[in-house]
Amino acid sequence: MICDTWDGERSYKLLNLIEFDSARKRMSVIVRTDDGRILIICKGADSIIEKRLVPGQQLLYKTQKYLDGYAKVGLRTLLIAVKEISEETYLEWSEKY
Repeated sequence: MICDTWDGERSYKLLNLIEFDSARKRMSVIVRTDDGRILIICKGADSIIEKRLVPGQQLLYKTQKYLDGYAKVGLRTLLIAVKEISEETYLEWSEKY
């Protein structure tokens, strides 16, 4: 698939899709970038995604302020998180999945 981004086109090969379900409250895709990296991209409720983030990240506090502001006016929010994994980690996971 090809995505148009702020810094040009990027191409990704979809490796796996983990559909949304009410137990996980999120969905994920695993993709390979055109330079060979493997990324897990996860979209879900802020309360679910936040629990899985590394604490103390620079933008986490600022993001939380935005989320609080949106919630005060009744807006629903989703977060998107990305993690790069090694080929070995992906292969181990894919055997189990």
